[in-house]
Amino acid sequence: MKNTEFDILTNKLADLAQDTMKKKGPEYTNEHTDVLNNFKATGKRLNISPIKVWSIFMDKQIQSVMAHVNNPNLDKAESINSRFADIINYCYLGNALFNERDSGAIKEVFNNDN
Repeated sequence: MKNTEFDILTNKLADLAQDTMKKKGPEYTNEHTDVLNNFKATGKRLNISPIKVWSIFMDKQIQSVMAHVNNPNLDKAESINSRFADIINYCYLGNALFNERDSGAIKEVFNNDN
C-alpha cells in the first residue's frame, strides 16, 4: 500500500471514529456531561474502578477483531472498520481515564480477590 492510499484509509477511519463517538456518546454517558460517566457509573455499580471497566470494554473490542484474525470467513455483525473505529475511541477514552487517575480525580480500586 502506498502512502497516499494509506493516508486516505486512515483519514476515513479517523472520520468514522469521530462520527461514532458523536453518535454513541450521548447513549453511553446517559447524556451526562462527563464523557467518562459510563465507566464511572458501571464501576460504582460493580465496585471496581472506571479503568477496570474500560479495560473490560476495550478487551471486548480486541476480542472481536481477533475472532476475525482467526477466522476470515466469520460473519460480521459490524464492519471491521467499525470495530477499529471503536478501538480508536476506546484508546481516547482510556487515555482520558488514565489522565484523571494520574491527576487524582479518580481513584483506582484494588481488589485482591480478583
